Amino acid sequence: MSTIANGAANPTAPGFPHPDPCLSFWLQGGRSSPLIGHRTTDALPETADVTIIGSGISGGALAYFLLTGPNPPKRVVMLEAREVCYGATGRNGGHCRPDCYRGYKGYKAHFGKEQALKILQNEMDTLNLVDEIVTKENIDCDFWRGRSYDVALDQTCADFFKESYDEFIADGGIVDEIVTTFTDPEDAAKRTRSNGALAAYEFPAGSLWPFKLVTHLIRLCIDKHDMNLQTNTPARAVTQAADGKWAIQTDRGTITTEKVVYCTNAFTATLLPEFLGRIAPYRGQCSAVIPTKPFSGKNMLTHTYSHRNGVNNFDYTIQRPKDGTIIVGGGRWMVPVEQLIGCTDDSQKVPDLTEYLRGVMKTTMTGWGEEALNEGLLVDWTGIMGYTPEAVPYVGAVHGKPGAFISAGHSGHGMARAMTCSRGIAALLRGESWETTGLPECFQPTPERLASPKQTVEEMWVESGKTDSTVPMMH
Repeated sequence: MSTIANGAANPTAPGFPHPDPCLSFWLQGGRSSPLIGHRTTDALPETADVTIIGSGISGGALAYFLLTGPNPPKRVVMLEAREVCYGATGRNGGHCRPDCYRGYKGYKAHFGKEQALKILQNEMDTLNLVDEIVTKENIDCDFWRGRSYDVALDQTCADFFKESYDEFIADGGIVDEIVTTFTDPEDAAKRTRSNGALAAYEFPAGSLWPFKLVTHLIRLCIDKHDMNLQTNTPARAVTQAADGKWAIQTDRGTITTEKVVYCTNAFTATLLPEFLGRIAPYRGQCSAVIPTKPFSGKNMLTHTYSHRNGVNNFDYTIQRPKDGTIIVGGGRWMVPVEQLIGCTDDSQKVPDLTEYLRGVMKTTMTGWGEEALNEGLLVDWTGIMGYTPEAVPYVGAVHGKPGAFISAGHSGHGMARAMTCSRGIAALLRGESWETTGLPECFQPTPERLASPKQTVEEMWVESGKTDSTVPMMH
């Protein structure tokens, strides 16, 4: 894994996913999936037209858009190091939540006004696309579409929200019928049922069961479009042959492919060393909580949430309409960042974060009350995200490597971006132009972007004290 030594950031290759990870709430509920241990063929295929490395939302959506689009390739292979959707997607908060204003100022500082506006528009496009695909394919993944609250719990955060909101509007950002502001503390606290709320901003969001979304798409690709899925088959190295094709080495043999797509998120730099320090592993922790009676039945939460102190200290919360279970994650500022940045071990939990998550609903929500036996924390788990210096992903053709593409580094915000990014990669694989993808140009992994900013992800979060407001930490 990457290492943090003596208080300084020293990124090294992240290695490979842990072979025995813990189970998330989503994965616990998916143990009946026929894709567990699935290999479409007993032997690893020797050749492919397109090979997708990774089976999370990026890989699953890419396969879907590629195989259901025009002129699909005949031989598509998906390699997964562990079980299907066992990486970040299978461990996230089930929150498809577009940023409708908050990160604008930071993105503008990195990429300029035009790109910052495109970044936020892309997130709304993604929510709409997820809604569209779930409906079109009749996917049973508990998809819910409604509204979310950004809740400021201190003045620094309230000021940050207002500054970003005002600058977004001044630069032509659209908030009418999208964002509603509540800047009176008493009103904000009452509306959000949150202790100590100073302000709240309301906007569209969705929630879902991410494992079920991804496995539905992958099963569709296998059953109807002959995709070959090979689980428990980590890609150990990728090299280019003299004929320009790519040779992917695995423990079960080598597959030669015309095109390769890296949907490898936190682990990308192991196979693509040029992304070392550009995409860094970042361990997070999330939980499932059984609500008390005051947050059950007709008193369930009507919105999803992000509760924030300062700029980058936040928790995120959804309450599942189907069964009332609350999914809450966060608390990362409670432990030294050296325990999180560079860490790729999702087989262990951080005890201090477990204790934080055990009490966060009582601390944050007004009237939570005392927990009866078997109310409160049900289970918590860890997941490995992939962060970039600017908190936006790398999406597009890999420079200097014809036939290689990437969608990775989603910075803990993949559910609000990955679906449109994968649709864009599918278009590029068909030979279409970048313009047809509709994605922000700043997502591309150009040599210029890889060289700037000079700081690595590790340096930004460790040596800058984690407080750089131009790098909005997402979820």
